[in-house]
Amino acid sequence: MSDNNQLFFKQASDLLSKIEIRYMQADFDEQIELKEERDRAMTVFSQARLAILKENIICTDADVQIMKQLRQQIDSSPDIVQVVATVASFASFVRSRFLS
Repeated sequence: MSDNNQLFFKQASDLLSKIEIRYMQADFDEQIELKEERDRAMTVFSQARLAILKENIICTDADVQIMKQLRQQIDSSPDIVQVVATVASFASFVRSRFLS
């Protein structure tokens, strides 16, 4: 596995962990807002990870950078609306890049 693939998986896993933490810290109404996107992101990433491994897709420097940016966005998102938007961006990127 390439170094970029390892970095990509690490960044994406960190991002998913941060999403889960934000979900657990959210109040009930915020959890309702976030749940669908969180679940979608986890499913899409699992599918993409499988595609990357099965099809020997090589992640690029840009892929790693996008994951870093998305992770930073989660860290700096002050409210649940921005968290939901970042989670949707993550799922959309992963789907379009690895599952098309």
